[in-house]
Amino acid sequence: MQTINWQQFGLKKDPYDTLPLIEGGDLNIKDAFIGREKERNFLDSIFNSSKNICLTICGDVGVGKTSLTNFHKFIWKYNITQKNKLLFSFRREIEATKYLLNKQSFILEIIASVLREIKLLSPELIKNPLLSKLNKIIDFTQSLTINAGISALGFGGDIGVQKITEQPMRFTTATLEEYFSELLKFIKSNKINGLNYEGLIIHVNNFDVVLNNPEDKKQTIAFFNEIRDMLQIPDVYYLFLGPNNFFKDIISTQQRVKSIFYQTPLKISALSKTEILQAFEKRMNLLKSEDVKDFIKPVDDDVIFKLYDLYSGDIRSIMSAIRSILGQYSDQVARTLSVNEAMVLLGKERWENIERMQLTTEQKQLLKFLASSDKFLSQKNVASLLNKARPNISQYYFKPLVQNNIIEVKEEKQRTPYYGLTTDFFPIKWIIESQKRLVTKINEKSNQLLLFSKK
Repeated sequence: MQTINWQQFGLKKDPYDTLPLIEGGDLNIKDAFIGREKERNFLDSIFNSSKNICLTICGDVGVGKTSLTNFHKFIWKYNITQKNKLLFSFRREIEATKYLLNKQSFILEIIASVLREIKLLSPELIKNPLLSKLNKIIDFTQSLTINAGISALGFGGDIGVQKITEQPMRFTTATLEEYFSELLKFIKSNKINGLNYEGLIIHVNNFDVVLNNPEDKKQTIAFFNEIRDMLQIPDVYYLFLGPNNFFKDIISTQQRVKSIFYQTPLKISALSKTEILQAFEKRMNLLKSEDVKDFIKPVDDDVIFKLYDLYSGDIRSIMSAIRSILGQYSDQVARTLSVNEAMVLLGKERWENIERMQLTTEQKQLLKFLASSDKFLSQKNVASLLNKARPNISQYYFKPLVQNNIIEVKEEKQRTPYYGLTTDFFPIKWIIESQKRLVTKINEKSNQLLLFSKK
């Protein structure tokens, strides 16, 4: 893949960056965020009517849960609408990892996140005796984990389970809870960046990841039981982000925990096609180079529609696919790619990935056969077509393609699995179809020339 020259499109930076919108990012979150009026009104309503919130925000990966939450925090942090009380928040969300899911580590991560934000906004406040003491505690716990060859509490790296339970023993849970209480009082009684705050928003992300493992799921349920008392502290607003089944499978399994949560999770669905087009248009306007009159759209709107259908509205996957397409773009003069051009380039990029997987010629031939088929195929179908034994088809042909996430079971008929391309590798169909169209055109032209010569 080539490095993409955004300047040739009249853009300063990548408008398809897959990272969520965030306060202080390359894109001004206030200007770049679009849509979600219904969800924003719901959040405003419960924040205005409550002194404490525990809410789950649920949805598929890539639909924009984090960007919505970051925008909501931004609005309430700076009172953009001039209607709300002010609530302090830190711009970087807490990441839900299996190593963080205990009360002591959770409190330390909150304290560290708040201190980092205060340093950014009002660095002079760090001289305050309380903040200075808390800063030393965070530095101390960080140095302990680094000296142990690990890095904990959101500072990066992997953490051994044994270490994460040993590290906080310097501070009892009661002591850490008191520190958190004192920090909350400080936020409410001191101006930060010239603003007076009435509470704190705590945003915990990526429960999608930890819930993939049954053991992590058990730990997550135990974690919410452990922090139950923290979740009831007045003037603290908790937002926990996870998959669609998050509330049902985690929160509602324990009545003591469920009772303190808002009983209806906020379900986030994909933006519409029109909204995604508007979002991209806004991003490109915000990133337009100062020395150009207008930018050139890298891809046609039909490309967005095609990718939207392929990825079921997952905006992160759509943006990643566009970057893959443009990484194959080799023209010296920038122009807007048509849907046919873009899909062929994406198929080419996916095939290059396949070439790096060290598959055999026979395995790649089978893959092309599957990609060329209009139907899903069983191993029996392929064995018959290739005149080979089914065990060979299963072990030698299908198994490596499944293991590399190139093909998967798409449906079952009478207990027989039928295979097709995964979403990630579906675009190789388009390059094969393009090759077929090219051959058809060549044959048509040859026939025309033949008829002409006969005349």
